[in-house]
Amino acid sequence: MSETSEDRPVQRSQTESGSSELARLQTNQRSEFRRALNRFMRYRAGLVGLGFIVILTILAIVPMVFAPHNPTEIFPGMRGASPSSDFWLGNDHVGRDVLSRTIWGAQTALLVGVLATTITAVLGVAIGAIAGYFGGWTDSILSRLIDTVMAVPLLAILLVLAAVLGPSLRNVILIIGALVWTQFARVVRADMMSLRERDYVLAARAIGAKAPRLIMRHMLPNILGPVIVMFTLGIGSIIILEAALSFLGLGVQPPTPSWGRSLSDARPHIMRFPHMAIVPGVMITLTVLAFNLIGDGLRDALDPRQRE
Repeated sequence: MSETSEDRPVQRSQTESGSSELARLQTNQRSEFRRALNRFMRYRAGLVGLGFIVILTILAIVPMVFAPHNPTEIFPGMRGASPSSDFWLGNDHVGRDVLSRTIWGAQTALLVGVLATTITAVLGVAIGAIAGYFGGWTDSILSRLIDTVMAVPLLAILLVLAAVLGPSLRNVILIIGALVWTQFARVVRADMMSLRERDYVLAARAIGAKAPRLIMRHMLPNILGPVIVMFTLGIGSIIILEAALSFLGLGVQPPTPSWGRSLSDARPHIMRFPHMAIVPGVMITLTVLAFNLIGDGLRDALDPRQRE
């Protein structure tokens, strides 16, 4: 049966309405970014966290510039030495400089945190977007997959996989990235299910836009706020996971500096050389706290319900 003349104006009206809404969203994108930036700048704790992460990132990028000594060099006669003018944070149980190992350990922590979180975000966003957009049996299968992964004890499976595949920096990144994606998937799925009925999506669909273009061009940009917040908070959580694996001997292997490995080395000597455990422990705490503060600031700044 052919399309009636009454149906065509309705379809054109719906298309024009969706197109105008899309144009309005694109026009307001820059001003909304500025408002979000202003809201974040007013959150002082988030600025403090951002400043700490910037400094830590600089240390991680060029550790050889700031580390006073080679992190693997052993200084005879300095086993467990207390802080001094030559070794500001003292020496560890074999005589290595704690400050140098801490600075180089920042590189390991941020590398694992950023790369593993990136893998997690890509997997979670892709699975959540497909499940939320298509719905039906696709959503049912992917939702059961998400529930299954969430039901597995995370640390236990991390330990098993690290033991099977072998402890290394690459394996730690891949294992963590392949398992910690369910939160991204759930949030993106819920947002996609609400977005797929919006006027601009229906309009784009009416003019022949395919699913990949709809998802990538029109829908995902509108859920970047929650994804960015989860990404920031996820880095801190993954740094803790990496430290836990290294502490148990299944993460980064010596002599590569790692805060978790430093804590593991300090455990038998904590009563005699407490500075060995204090320094990496404080760095893990401050780094995770800084990412959490940034995430809290971004959550408020990117919340569409916030007003100037």
